[in-house]
Amino acid sequence: MPALTLETSAGQLAALHDAPTGPHPGAGPRGAVVCHPHPLHGGTKENKVVHSLAKAFAAAGLHVLRFDFRGAGGSEGSHDEGVGERDDVRAAMDACHELAGGSLLLAGFSFGSWVGLDTGLEDRRVEGLLAVAPPVNYYDYTAVARSSLPLAVVYALEDELVPADQVQAWLASCARSPRITPVSGCGHLFHGRLGLVRGAAAGLAAALAS
Repeated sequence: MPALTLETSAGQLAALHDAPTGPHPGAGPRGAVVCHPHPLHGGTKENKVVHSLAKAFAAAGLHVLRFDFRGAGGSEGSHDEGVGERDDVRAAMDACHELAGGSLLLAGFSFGSWVGLDTGLEDRRVEGLLAVAPPVNYYDYTAVARSSLPLAVVYALEDELVPADQVQAWLASCARSPRITPVSGCGHLFHGRLGLVRGAAAGLAAALAS
């Protein structure tokens, strides 16, 4: 997978391009941007959930771009509490659009689902959204809930950081019924359940292509 560099207001961001490993269905998004969990808690583009999402989207025929937020992994700059990180997401969407030559899917895990999806809502190139373990108890997901874009959500029933009942209450508030994958037998990191995360990503890509 080729390494890329993104230019942002914080300097250079490290990124990876996962090229398609399967055929594209001919309709739906051509690319996917995947955003990693909180940088101050060790989140990077190499996170196993992020890696799983990237591989699932690539197998669905999409060009995938995953990157390190400012101050994380191999990127320059410092953490900006989700403010400057929006510029990072925009730079990633621009780069992915250039690679894919078409519309995009925006996905994120935990913190990445908040800043990624909230930013993606502003961009007309985005056709669908995927949130994995969205921390609705920490961040404001009102704009995502109000969106008319197709949305898929994966959450752990035994998540130790994000109570499942709060995720369920948020899901009930969504203007458009999401594709929901509740996962049992794991916590926030989906140990032993990554196949279900990959399945949700593949399912959303297929739904957007139909």
